[in-house]
Amino acid sequence: MDEAVDWLKRHQQGLLVGSIVVIAGVAFVTVSAGAGLVVLAPAVLLAS
Repeated sequence: MDEAVDWLKRHQQGLLVGSIVVIAGVAFVTVSAGAGLVVLAPAVLLAS
């Protein structure tokens, strides 16, 4: 997981909000937390 976080930090400018990122078989969605902060949220939490 640490490697995935490092990758996210290095490529933050290239990620679009709403992009799906798969880490170890788990789907995450990139969401904006304001002030240019991008957060990975588990896709299951965003499903209705």
